[in-house]
Amino acid sequence: MKKLGIFLFFQAAVLTVSAQDMSMTKTKFVVGVSGPELLHAGVGFDLTSINQLGFTVGVGPTWGGVWPTLNAEHRLYFGKVQASTNRRKLFFRQGATYFTEDEEGAGVLSLGIDLKSKKANRGWTIDVGYFLLFPRTEDRHRDSFPAVRFQYFSYFKKG
Repeated sequence: MKKLGIFLFFQAAVLTVSAQDMSMTKTKFVVGVSGPELLHAGVGFDLTSINQLGFTVGVGPTWGGVWPTLNAEHRLYFGKVQASTNRRKLFFRQGATYFTEDEEGAGVLSLGIDLKSKKANRGWTIDVGYFLLFPRTEDRHRDSFPAVRFQYFSYFKKG
């Protein structure tokens, strides 16, 4: 599990550096709050018109400390293409979270919607689903929790 965390950290670092290229119009910056990603910031990449990959780094308060996370996700967009943004609104998200402090992880499945702002390259994301903690215990209900996420996103402008 520690190797996965190191791999995700380096991937997020490399992709964050490449996201500074202003010609990448399919790259967006995200910041949000959720369970299990906690308070997080990162980048998302539109691979195709229906696929998106995202990487975030999160942090959350604990009793007397901080709880850091590394997160990766894949979104599969569906539904009608919106004329104002030339993107689909609805998505199914699969995600993985690595809690670096306890060397535990979580798998996330959710459904969500991208809501545009007044500007076409900005907006809000809301998705709801559930997440499952790993390693699992014998009590499956104890390891499963609702997942709710609110995110603000802004696509990088073409230079």
